[in-house]
Amino acid sequence: MIWLNWRVADEGYDLKDRELVAKSEPRSRGIVCLKDDVAERICLEFVALDNRPESICEFANRYGFLSKTPDLSEPIGLWQSEIFAVRDVVAAYCDGRAMEATRMYGVGYSRQTGATAGFVPNAGSSDIEFRCMAHDLASWIWLETGHNLKGRQVAKCRECKRFFFKGGGKAARRSQSRNTRQFCGMWCKTAHNNRIAMQRKVKF
Repeated sequence: MIWLNWRVADEGYDLKDRELVAKSEPRSRGIVCLKDDVAERICLEFVALDNRPESICEFANRYGFLSKTPDLSEPIGLWQSEIFAVRDVVAAYCDGRAMEATRMYGVGYSRQTGATAGFVPNAGSSDIEFRCMAHDLASWIWLETGHNLKGRQVAKCRECKRFFFKGGGKAARRSQSRNTRQFCGMWCKTAHNNRIAMQRKVKF
């Protein structure tokens, strides 16, 4: 849905004086438009990050800086503020505070560098295609989060307590899952059911 010129330092990132520091010059991994489920997973992974610099550094090692900075460093405080802001939006939708969530989303996205949209040649054919190209990773995360929130519901997993998006498909099964799904994935569902079964055995 949202395109991005993915830039990551080959040698990874390190932490120094509340700064995230690239060990080498970030280079482009390619201009990509990820599948919806992959993009959704990355957004939810970002929302689930704690405020520990080590967790942020691990995420950056896979996805790069949030901003398209000309420097080789980025403040950890920038990461923490964006994580909390996106999480607050998702949490508000989960709690049914849609109007407040929409307002917070507008404030959060207005801080970003945004995206460029237009028609470009399609490398796989002689046709042209419409692209929305995010200017940096932070803008991409906000745009993809907004895309996932549109027409969907947010819930909190009964097992791991992380947020997840319900539904999103057109088939009847996906439509039903929008109202009934209680776990972020099969692993959490299995772990929860196993624990309940064990508690029942102990009780009896």
